[in-house]
Amino acid sequence: RFQLTAVVPENWLAISNMPVKSETKIDQGKEVRFGTTPPMASYLNVFVAGELDSIETQSGGVQIRVITTKGKAEWGRYALESSAKILQYYNDYFGVPYPLPKLDQIAVPGGFGGAMENWGGITYFESVLLFDPEKSSDNTKHDIFAVIAHEMAHMWFGDLVTMAWWDNLWLNEGFASWMGTKCTAHFNPQWEVWLRKNVPRDPARRVGIAKEQAMEGDARSTTHSVQQPIVTEAEASSAFDDITYKKGQSFIRMLESFLGEDVFRDGIRRYIAAHKYSNSTTADLWNALAEASGKPVGEIAASWTEQPGFPVVKVKRGDNGNISLSQERFTINFKNAPPLRWKIPLTYSVAGQAPTSLLMTNKTAELKNIPADRALKLNINGTGNYRVEYDGSSWNLLLKLLANLSVEDRINLLSDAWALVQANRAALSLYLGLVEKLPSSTELAEREQVINVFDFINRLLIGHPEREKFQGYARSLLRPSFDALGWDPKAGESANAGNLRASLIAALGDLNDPEIVSGCRERFQKYLANPKSLPPDLRRPMFAVVARYADETTWNKLHELGLKTTSIEEKQNYYDALAGAIDPKLAKKTLPIALTAELPTSRALFLVSKVARQSEHPDIAWVFAAANMKALLAKADALAANSYAPSLFTFFSESARANELKAYAKANLPASSAREVVKAVDEVEFRSEFKQRLTPQLIAWIDNRPSLQ
Repeated sequence: RFQLTAVVPENWLAISNMPVKSETKIDQGKEVRFGTTPPMASYLNVFVAGELDSIETQSGGVQIRVITTKGKAEWGRYALESSAKILQYYNDYFGVPYPLPKLDQIAVPGGFGGAMENWGGITYFESVLLFDPEKSSDNTKHDIFAVIAHEMAHMWFGDLVTMAWWDNLWLNEGFASWMGTKCTAHFNPQWEVWLRKNVPRDPARRVGIAKEQAMEGDARSTTHSVQQPIVTEAEASSAFDDITYKKGQSFIRMLESFLGEDVFRDGIRRYIAAHKYSNSTTADLWNALAEASGKPVGEIAASWTEQPGFPVVKVKRGDNGNISLSQERFTINFKNAPPLRWKIPLTYSVAGQAPTSLLMTNKTAELKNIPADRALKLNINGTGNYRVEYDGSSWNLLLKLLANLSVEDRINLLSDAWALVQANRAALSLYLGLVEKLPSSTELAEREQVINVFDFINRLLIGHPEREKFQGYARSLLRPSFDALGWDPKAGESANAGNLRASLIAALGDLNDPEIVSGCRERFQKYLANPKSLPPDLRRPMFAVVARYADETTWNKLHELGLKTTSIEEKQNYYDALAGAIDPKLAKKTLPIALTAELPTSRALFLVSKVARQSEHPDIAWVFAAANMKALLAKADALAANSYAPSLFTFFSESARANELKAYAKANLPASSAREVVKAVDEVEFRSEFKQRLTPQLIAWIDNRPSLQ
């Protein structure tokens, strides 16, 4: 228990975990005494003070406030309304009401990046809490709700029940990621949150669905188990990665699907009730779920949380109506990986039949009496944390059925096919053949899967003479979706349609589509005359396209707009756009901004990373970073400091750069960076090998497309 006191100027608002118990005027200002907390971990204590504004509401007898710097309180209205709904949902789900008398959502300006689940006083970077209805996009609304839902889940999972040690960090973060996504999906099903792309925590990984980001890293030699030994502070810091958050989340979702929602919730309620106001371990959670379900949850979970990696299930059809299944470890760029086995909660369906499930506990299993002309789909809706490698006849049957599958199943097939290509288990023609047979649609998540892959290929081919040929091919596949949507929002269209329009503008702009580039320039000029002419959802992608092909006059105008705006989101949009200018002179002009006070500290630090990725000049970005590393790292926390220099190499595709990083690390980086260096070296080596393997297959495929002759 903690009983805290703060001394602050008289006109300041002081905030801690509990409500103010008393205020006493003193010579230095005032002494603010807060109520005594329940038993809790010391890392959850919070103090915030300043000249602040607030708005508030009540939910279930709990005071909820959004607290901001002066003049920004009304931008917290959406967060306030969302917090009240989320609190009621969690009170019901967990079966234990929120135990504190108040909950403050605090928007922190400056260098704080992200959010922290301090009990009763959650702190957020302003951009993930404040929403300006006139200038913020629908994506921002989603991000705010999702981050709040994640942090509020911690009020139970992390705060009321706290991990016994950092080796159980995934209990906090994996569960909060799953619970926050489940809550967001409950209130906003139209957002398709399980399929929504998000930014990876690990700079070596790529944008995509959370589960796919985790699997991408988990297939490498640099992965680790979800539950891992933690001894040093550096190990604790590096544990805040996509494996902890997103593999943890994905496994919990798979386990919930296997046990059933009601049984799973009963187990969670048992766990919370048994361990509230105390510490727990992963084993405690498995025991509670086993009691609720009557199933050996601990045995199933051990293979997913206590060992690294994940399986691929291979499907082979026989002549007698039987299908043999076999599992092995799935790896990318990982020779001689130790063989492992999993207890896999398989789901599958045969065309025309109801879905069914199977717990695959051995290396092999068999499905019987499957008609030879019926397609078999494993991993229904992609909820399982495994890949599927079908044999040729099984792929052919699925291709015929593709238009009739759910969008979740189509995305799962696309993701598996692309992963198989990366792992050298399939030719590129498998993935591109799937893409070309997709039904014509404007499904956001499905198109974004293709956009993300094409973006990776486009950047992998920087400097390659055949890059322009690929860009033309990619445009031919993406343009029909954009043409169906058009430039301008239509009355009554879904938010997802607007988000896809924005994604397609950005993607086609990167692919040098002349109509998209000229259209963005034209609309930017109209925006300069009348900012309301450009909907908030389209500002970020259009600024990016305009800046990408900008001359110095246009760059200067965007910079001027970034300096002048008071909108948090607009400022970030302008500076992100500047980082994408492909003119080398403008890339060099953008980089020094990172050393100024123009951006919040944490955002300024990663401006260099954005130049490395978006401008197509990672070499220019690295030369600048190496020359200014001390000043840049002064803006970083411990986690960012360890990964910063290595992360800048992950945009290179030449194997020589891996050796350059090793030499730089040996001479300049502390031992605490070693893990990040190994991950970055692995990524550079993979990109180099994959580029050599991919390019001839890609060009041969494009050359054989009749429509492109």
